Amino acid sequence: MKPKVLITMLAVGGASLALLLNATAAELKSPQLVKEALRILAYVQADMASKLPTKSYARLPHENQEFQEAAVPMRVAVDSEPAAFKARVDALLKTAQQRASDVAEVSKSNDEVRIRAAVAAVDAALKPLNELFPVALRPVPGQLGGRPGGPGGGPPPDLR
Repeated sequence: MKPKVLITMLAVGGASLALLLNATAAELKSPQLVKEALRILAYVQADMASKLPTKSYARLPHENQEFQEAAVPMRVAVDSEPAAFKARVDALLKTAQQRASDVAEVSKSNDEVRIRAAVAAVDAALKPLNELFPVALRPVPGQLGGRPGGPGGGPPPDLR
């Protein structure tokens, strides 16, 4: 097969997959569950970041544990979605979970530079996950509400 033909086929296939994933995201079966799951993940990541100014590094392993728990509602929210979309969400979610685990590991070093980089990596890992979903479902920094299961409304106290 000629390289031009192969490149064209790959481009068309990739574009088709992207359209399929975007169409799937636009027609979610449980948009409110997705919105809440994204909010919880963003809240826990913001909570991780809030530990940095006070150098509360000993709390970061606990934040990692909360992040791992926060991944469960996202999996539940997309459980009834098409397999290809669910697999993409799961892959990005696993990456974010690994970055959160890295925060817990690095926090033992008390190395401020490494810890800040690890927390930033969690934030960076959440961006492509958020981008899989319509803008209306994505969390808005400063408007993440209360702790999961707690009272909502307004930003968490550590973000005010």
